[in-house]
Amino acid sequence: MSSRQRLNCDVIVAGGSIAGLSAARVLAEHGIDVVVVEEDMEIGTPEKCGGLVSHTSLADLAIAPTGRIVSQPVESTIITSAGGKKLDIDVTKVGIFALRRRELDRAVALEASRAGARLELGSRVQSVDEGDEGVRVETSSAEYRAKYLVEARGISVYKMYKPQGVIQTVQYECYVPDMRRRTVEVHIDKEISKEYFMWLIPIGDDTARVGIAGRGVLAPILERHLEARKARVLKKIFHSLAVGGPVDQFVQGKRVLVGEAAGQTKPTTAGGIYTAGMGGKIAGKYLARALKNNDKEELNGYQRDWMEAYGSDFKLQLALRRIYEDFTNEDIEALFDLISEKDVVSIISEGNFDFHGRDFLKLVGVSGFAKSLMLLGKSRARLAALLQLAATR
Repeated sequence: MSSRQRLNCDVIVAGGSIAGLSAARVLAEHGIDVVVVEEDMEIGTPEKCGGLVSHTSLADLAIAPTGRIVSQPVESTIITSAGGKKLDIDVTKVGIFALRRRELDRAVALEASRAGARLELGSRVQSVDEGDEGVRVETSSAEYRAKYLVEARGISVYKMYKPQGVIQTVQYECYVPDMRRRTVEVHIDKEISKEYFMWLIPIGDDTARVGIAGRGVLAPILERHLEARKARVLKKIFHSLAVGGPVDQFVQGKRVLVGEAAGQTKPTTAGGIYTAGMGGKIAGKYLARALKNNDKEELNGYQRDWMEAYGSDFKLQLALRRIYEDFTNEDIEALFDLISEKDVVSIISEGNFDFHGRDFLKLVGVSGFAKSLMLLGKSRARLAALLQLAATR
């Protein structure tokens, strides 16, 4: 302990994620002395997420959609059932981009650095001790004393609060010769994964991120799928996803949870670039106020504002997830028929990528859709509760 360098700052951010970096950027812009501690040797690695985001998301996060960050726009989504039924959806009006996630994180890190934040790379948080005056954070390279800790270490923190809300994922970057350009693929087979699905997200004309998530043994399933398509694997990534919704308290003493650590990733797809990044941005704003006014009560605005913006949609998404997990392949086949019969594809094609709950509300408004939906699935009680919840929105 005595040989370690001892450093002081106002806020230490544990984790160089989009959420942690967004918080650091806002704090530094307000003149707060902030240090970001990241265990990897470079920001943005490994690239764990699928990397899809809407153009409005980047604007809200104050990130310019440069060619360095944006790989390509997504023009269509093909959803395939286990029985081979397909929904081919034009999503050009939704405005979705496939990102180079590493470059996105680096861009936010650069802006945070320009504002005055310090980045300590290759440094792992080993212990955190909280006291009345602040926190003492011991890392593999130094000992920090700060007034607050922004906890942005993702799934490792989240699973301590909601272990049941975590699923495993396998994602490979691949050369895929038969893929359609600028098209996202979703393959649903409840015998393979009842919790999730298989996906393909394009990052080039013939390269993509292909993955699967759930609670079973996943890698052999993904590899058989890739072999059948004559794909060639370029990189393998194994990690976990948070799909259980927000933790109860974002602020816990001198610790402020942001991003995936706080459960700010979508329960439907686990996507979190936007909602997690906004979590960091909002947390940074209120943390700066708390420090400047020497009033911890200012932090109450963080959870209030985030929940007002995203809480009700996340509640609907959680209900949708529970129902989806109960569905069988037969239910999915019937749902495909229902979507085609009721002509709801046009509604989906003009949906909001960041608010899946809102899109469901639009579907409920289609004549006869809600009544027909009640004929699907074993979980009638959950469906009824979901429709009742939708009716109050």
